[in-house]
Amino acid sequence: MNTEPARPEPDSPPAPSDSSVGRAGRRQVAVRRSPKYGNFATVGALLGAVAAFVLTVAIPQDLDYARANGFAEYSQLQIFGFLLLIGLVVGIGLALTVAILLDRRSSRRSRIVEADRVDVHEAPDAGTPAGTETIDTASAPALEQNPPQIPPTTNEGKA
Repeated sequence: MNTEPARPEPDSPPAPSDSSVGRAGRRQVAVRRSPKYGNFATVGALLGAVAAFVLTVAIPQDLDYARANGFAEYSQLQIFGFLLLIGLVVGIGLALTVAILLDRRSSRRSRIVEADRVDVHEAPDAGTPAGTETIDTASAPALEQNPPQIPPTTNEGKA
C-alpha cells in the first residue's frame, strides 16, 4: 500500500477555494475507515451484562456465613443488579477505549485521493415562474388552519 500523498497532475484544474461553494471541480481529500462508536458501546454493554450474569451465578450465596459475620444479606437479584451496573459502565468504557485506539490507528492509514465535486440543482417546472412556490391543493386547507411561522424581525438577544 502506498502511503505517499497523491500529487495533482499538472494539467488538472486547481482545487476550488472555500469561497467558490456551488461550483463543480476536483479536490484532494483524505479517506480513511472510522469505527462506529455506537456499535462498540453496544457490544461493550452486552459483554458487561454477560460478565455480571456469570459473576452472579459464580458467587455462592451463603446466608448462614453472612449472618454469622454480620454481613448484609442480599438476594441474587440484588447482587445481579449491582454487578450489572458496574459491568455496563466498565464494558462500555473498555469498548470505547478500543474504538478510540482503532480510530487513531486508522487515521495513520488514511489515503489522499482526488474527488469530483458536483452540485445538483433541480430545474424549475416549465409552467412555474422562477422564485414562486407551488402549493398542493390537498394541503391548502391545512395551511389555512396552520399558517407557516414567520421568524421575528427584531434583533433581540443579538449583540
